[in-house]
Amino acid sequence: MALSQSAGAERRCLDTYQRTAGERGDSSMARTRGAHRAARDRAALAINAADFTAAECESMVQAVCRLLNDLRFAELFLPGSRAEVPIVGRLPGANGTITVSGQVDRLVVAEDAVLLADYKTNRPAPRRMEDVPEPYVAQLALYRAVLGQLYPEKAVRAALVWTDVPDLMEMPAARLDAALTRVTCA
Repeated sequence: MALSQSAGAERRCLDTYQRTAGERGDSSMARTRGAHRAARDRAALAINAADFTAAECESMVQAVCRLLNDLRFAELFLPGSRAEVPIVGRLPGANGTITVSGQVDRLVVAEDAVLLADYKTNRPAPRRMEDVPEPYVAQLALYRAVLGQLYPEKAVRAALVWTDVPDLMEMPAARLDAALTRVTCA
């Protein structure tokens, strides 16, 4: 099995879960029903990953379940959180307007803040903030700037979710601001 195929299948499995989790109102209590969710994930994976062996599918389901059962990610799956949210906006740039278009993997709009998260399936995943590829930081910076226009009264936080580890790596505002400056001044 090719590594990129496995990562893609894991991603589709996670996407299948996330499309229903936040919208359906899964909370930490519902998230503890691991056997039920794992069975659902296996069924979703069977549909999306027919080219994989049973062992490969089981490995992918376990990776997704590790991420979903990790309390560091609970905020991303609270009731009202959203999956695969299209984002489109315009930002001022040094050479004119910059159009931003993409898809936020997870979006949480809370009373006082907005959290956006983007899944990354790199193997191995970076373990240190300074090892995160700059295009990933730039992507988060652009999404954060657009969401900042939509929610000017809220702090907008941005994070990467490394599915391989799993790890939630929230980008510091200063790094995002610097990345946005590089992109908009280019």
